[in-house]
Amino acid sequence: MSKLTQRKSLDYVKKDYVRTRTMPANWYLASYKYKYNISHTKPFLNKLKEKKLIGNECSGCNRVFFPPRLVCGKCFVKPDGWTDLRETGRVATFAIVYLKDPETGEVQEKPTVLVHQDGADTAIIGQLNPEVDFKDAYVGMPVKVHWIENPTGGLMDIEYYDVLEDDAKDIEIKKE
Repeated sequence: MSKLTQRKSLDYVKKDYVRTRTMPANWYLASYKYKYNISHTKPFLNKLKEKKLIGNECSGCNRVFFPPRLVCGKCFVKPDGWTDLRETGRVATFAIVYLKDPETGEVQEKPTVLVHQDGADTAIIGQLNPEVDFKDAYVGMPVKVHWIENPTGGLMDIEYYDVLEDDAKDIEIKKE
């Protein structure tokens, strides 16, 4: 008999494992210190100062991340290439965030969108132009980056997203 047929003929036996040790403990995660190296994001931050967008590309699966990531979640490879991205994108989803002002107690509505940047495989959270009526937002709505006047090299350099004219046409239904 071959090894393959021998394996098929064996029945699965579930083992009962006896608990050998228990260790009561409290985990205070705030007491741990993490060192986060941002040197791999230097090209990204420098391009933001120039009002340009780039994403890092995984050499294992060719996914493009915006904003950059340390490790690809699909193939667990460190993304090592950089690729230019356009300033346009589409709304992936949207929601209204309610913020309470700690001083006055007044609740403010803040429309928030998740934007899938053109050329990237991931999405980023952003704000819509305050002049846009949030009730007109929809999934797939084309948007464009609106930069702050003096960029400092951070994600907050993207002030909000302006709405672009949608080039998609509605289907015309012929009545016969």
